[in-house]
Amino acid sequence: MTGLKNILEKGLEVRILKLGFIPSFVQGVGLVLLLIIFVGCSTKKETVQEPVVTETEHIVKKDENLEVILNNILSPQSAIEILNILTYADFPFRKCLPGDSIRVLKENGNFIKLTYRQTLTRKYFVFKNDEHLFVAMKYPYIDTVTCFLKGEVNSTLYESLLKTGETPVLVFRYADIFAWEIDFVTETQNGDSFYMFFEKTFCDSNFVEYLNIIATGYKGEIGEYHGIYYYDPDGNEDYYNLKGESLRKSLLKSPLRFSYISSYFSKRRFHPILKVWRPHHGLDYAAPIGTPVSSIGHGVVTYKGWRGGYGNLVEIRHKNSIKTRYGHLSRFAKGLYKGKRVKMGELIGYVGSTGLSTGPHLHFELHRNGVSINPLKVKIPRAPSVKKKYFSDFEQYRDSLLKYIEDLSEPVGEEISKE
Repeated sequence: MTGLKNILEKGLEVRILKLGFIPSFVQGVGLVLLLIIFVGCSTKKETVQEPVVTETEHIVKKDENLEVILNNILSPQSAIEILNILTYADFPFRKCLPGDSIRVLKENGNFIKLTYRQTLTRKYFVFKNDEHLFVAMKYPYIDTVTCFLKGEVNSTLYESLLKTGETPVLVFRYADIFAWEIDFVTETQNGDSFYMFFEKTFCDSNFVEYLNIIATGYKGEIGEYHGIYYYDPDGNEDYYNLKGESLRKSLLKSPLRFSYISSYFSKRRFHPILKVWRPHHGLDYAAPIGTPVSSIGHGVVTYKGWRGGYGNLVEIRHKNSIKTRYGHLSRFAKGLYKGKRVKMGELIGYVGSTGLSTGPHLHFELHRNGVSINPLKVKIPRAPSVKKKYFSDFEQYRDSLLKYIEDLSEPVGEEISKE
């Protein structure tokens, strides 16, 4: 037993087997135990292998569909099972658009979870539990916040608004409201002030989009302008000035949102290429190549193509015997053709330097009854004003809104002005 004790003290393994019989060579012993001693080093513990988890992400491209994408990521059997369960759950396959994202999670090569994200507010999940697939849709927390913004123009309105932390989308929407009243290319100056009262939507604290712009204002040497969004009981909606007159007109003041005029309308201008004095029947808007150019009003395309010194030219016929021309374009908008009806603000081409041009710019002309006129001096009729029967309701709404904005104005204005 001394030898056994020594073995145990050394941490060696001892296994005792109780035998159910007594061999002949040990007869006469009252209790027989056969000790089988395995002498050696202690056995190592078996290591548990961690599962290998992999994640694959794919952004939906043009002309792709979910079936093709899943077959490239998963086994054919898994892809079929997922497509079947999504079909059963009325998944909107036709709304799968370029830009949507797909994430597939696999464990040891086997599918465990799929996430299909269309927007921040719309996500679908397919996950595997044992041998069954389940479909779920996330219902996020959506919150709408009313915001007030006030500041001063420094350099350009576009840059000044971006400095407040908002996105270009809000800048363009603000400019569109006053597009018939103010030419932000020529009529804004440093020190002019602006304000906006608007709504933003958040999804799980992430910004999603801008909703209504409730009220806007602009003040400078060109004057003071206000835009009040009003929806009357008959369903008519528009932006109106303080008098209840629509801010919309039959033509926009400019075919470009943000730029500057490098050459004005003139009866006698020295041509930089031809080196002769000749009339300049339009405005030249200096802008980088590729800047979007829009039609200033509803109309019909009467010309699209190359025309001498104009280079690539688009000509549009509008109501009231008005015609506009857009020259030196680098290229035309997709789907534009002679005879097409275009809407006010619709994309028709991009700034270029084709034809007789010394650099990138848009040459813009406006004709009435076949005679070229200065676009900066044209008086354009307004859209309908607030109906008389609703004007008192409009006044009450306008006054209460302006009072609320006045209460908000000072502290916010001071804070932004310091930036």
